[in-house]
Amino acid sequence: MKGLHYFFRHPHPSYFSLEKLFGKIAEKISSSHCAQFDVKIITLPFASKVSTLYKNILFIKKNQSTLNHITGDAHYCIIGCKKDNINILTIHDCVLLKRNSVLNPKYWIFKWLWYKWPVKKADVITVISENTKRELLFYTNCNPEKIKVIPDFVDPVFQPSYYKFNSDHPKILFVGTSANKNLDRLIEALNGINAELNIVGRLNDQQLKKLEDNNIDYVQSERLSEQELIKKYQECDLLVFPSTYEGFGLPIVEAQAVGRPVLTSNLSPMKEVAGKAACLVDPHDISSIRNGIEMIINNAEYRDQLIENGFQNVSNYQLEKVVNEYTSLYKELLQKKLSQ
Repeated sequence: MKGLHYFFRHPHPSYFSLEKLFGKIAEKISSSHCAQFDVKIITLPFASKVSTLYKNILFIKKNQSTLNHITGDAHYCIIGCKKDNINILTIHDCVLLKRNSVLNPKYWIFKWLWYKWPVKKADVITVISENTKRELLFYTNCNPEKIKVIPDFVDPVFQPSYYKFNSDHPKILFVGTSANKNLDRLIEALNGINAELNIVGRLNDQQLKKLEDNNIDYVQSERLSEQELIKKYQECDLLVFPSTYEGFGLPIVEAQAVGRPVLTSNLSPMKEVAGKAACLVDPHDISSIRNGIEMIINNAEYRDQLIENGFQNVSNYQLEKVVNEYTSLYKELLQKKLSQ
């Protein structure tokens, strides 16, 4: 039996998606492959700040095993892993580089501590989409054979839920309020459309003013439990997710799993994740977003086709499939190590 340690970033009340995803993977591997892997989840003791980076690296040095998997966000921690062990790094996106100018010193700190050095130290890097792979190659120029694409999965708790579409006053679900989620353009696109916008995420003063100026009927919630979030999907008529940047875009397949029509961006990776089961729009064009929403609201046949295609698309993102990909990777790396 080989030790398999999953390293999670320090807990944050607003960010927990990585822990949720890899927590399920670790649980599944622990139960179905208990004879092969001794699985442990280890949480970093400190948040990632300049004053604590080295402390987290030292912590990893003292708590590593045969297989060490840095599950995301705190990429720099892999620097503390011994070369003799097998070290896996998961990178979900390159947003830290995309949102900082090369003229900003932060850009170079992130580039080296979060990407270049960790990528060099890792035996294998897993990414959640082909788009993240392309970005990582661009920023680090590493060997593409070192990168393996293993997508996110839809949590099995998201199950089909029957509903009758309310075309008179549909409930539109919108998940996330950071700049890349594109709420400002959506608000403008909804001006004059008789609908309720159900926003999951904290709103800033500018967003609140924009909602008021455009006379949007909206409901806002944040820090939802898993069951509360599932209920939001069940109660909505459609999901609108016109994001300008994602590592994957999990709300797309969560809505499809519940059986709701989806509108999302015609950009990668959203368009690949959605498959043929979403209305694709230009997220930078307000009229494109508006036309897509109106098409879903007014065309029942189109809605039904999106829902049917969505159920088929979700089969590509099952937990069991993702777990099998990771276990196969771990076994392959162990075999390679033994043969050296």
